[in-house]
Amino acid sequence: MRAAARERARVLIVEDDPEQAGTLSDVLKAEEREILVANDAETGLTLARSGVELIVADYMLPGMNGVAMVRRLREERIPAPVLILSGEATVAVAVEAMKAGVLDFVQKPFDVDFFRVRVAQALELGRTAQELETLRRRLQRRGTERIIGVSTAIAQVRHLIGTVARTDVNVALYGETGTGKELAARDVHERSQRSGRPFVVVDCAALPEPLLENELFGHEAGAYTGADRATAGLLAEADRGTVFIDEIGDMPLPLQSKLLRFLQTKEFRRVGGARQTRVDVRVVVATNRDLEAEVVKGKFRQDLFYRINVFPIRLPPLRDRREDVPLLADRFLRTAAEEMSRTVDGFTPEALAALAAHDWPGNVRQLENTVRRMLVMAERPRIGLGECELVLGTAAAPAPPDRGVEPFHQARAEALARFERAYLGGLIQAAGHNVAEAARRAGLDRKNLWLKLKRYGIARARV
Repeated sequence: MRAAARERARVLIVEDDPEQAGTLSDVLKAEEREILVANDAETGLTLARSGVELIVADYMLPGMNGVAMVRRLREERIPAPVLILSGEATVAVAVEAMKAGVLDFVQKPFDVDFFRVRVAQALELGRTAQELETLRRRLQRRGTERIIGVSTAIAQVRHLIGTVARTDVNVALYGETGTGKELAARDVHERSQRSGRPFVVVDCAALPEPLLENELFGHEAGAYTGADRATAGLLAEADRGTVFIDEIGDMPLPLQSKLLRFLQTKEFRRVGGARQTRVDVRVVVATNRDLEAEVVKGKFRQDLFYRINVFPIRLPPLRDRREDVPLLADRFLRTAAEEMSRTVDGFTPEALAALAAHDWPGNVRQLENTVRRMLVMAERPRIGLGECELVLGTAAAPAPPDRGVEPFHQARAEALARFERAYLGGLIQAAGHNVAEAARRAGLDRKNLWLKLKRYGIARARV
């Protein structure tokens, strides 16, 4: 990542008026920044391709205006955020700029202090987009992965899966609904020596006891009314492969006894059958329940618990791996866009911050469904804060119709502050109130993070 490779952030100014370019350079000059200047859009594009953290461009440029330049940047997948400056503060120009993927539209003449704050925010938010692009490329180099994420928690899950996949022991996956237990089970299978064999799913929560037994073990012809021909059952179908028993905590006690017998002998008898059938399957189970507590209550067999709990793996909830949200959301967005034949440029940094700040009680599954809804609602190539607010139910009250350009900037700054507060609150909680760890996860300077926490009055944290 270029930002990580250099200590100074590169800020590109695209302005054809030398005097204006000089003024902007003076305003933006800082020890930690390198200022580049281009006098037209084509030169700006060339410099942007070499890697910049922020672009400040005039709207009226010779040959190609600033908004057209932004469209070219997005076509070439250059993620640097762009601030457009213009003396033509019309609604039409502002709408055109936002639809093209511009981060903000600033009216000339502007308040210098406000502009400096906006630039600092843009640089900080832009790092999110750069980190996401770097992670995306890293994933492409490593190939397709089922378990996506860069957090310590999910890295531990991948390590455990890689360790157990080489063996043939039973695996128990624990986690809240929507944390990706079936994906983890498929990953165990795909990384094992059984990967070329069947992967069969049994959902204990979807069927009543008689049907579940029939699905699992099969039946002989004439075993019951309507059974005019024999069925092998899912265990037989999974022979030499893997059977994934989902929501095993919902399995009725009588059926638990039959499953235990199978796990002990690798043999079972079909419903209505007289002979034993032997199969070679690996068993992976999953549940969102506390099976040890269920054993104490007498709702789950203790001997079956010990048999299936050989190698337990816990899938973390999404609120405990917030740093994975941008990467997951990006993957879901691109998959959904391909299915819907939509062209997208991704999320704005504000949108990613809003998604990362959300608690996601439905975990990864809820995030995926939310991203799909935002894509359906989106009218611009980049999904922004507005779509997040609408879909997540946090939309602010609509602005009065007679608000001018300056109140728009004020409202935007307030919205950013609102989501910064929410994001940082979730971040510091996920990091155990440790500022150093929170700064590492968010990719922020520790001192700057501490000042932000102080500014928003977020609960005292450990340095």
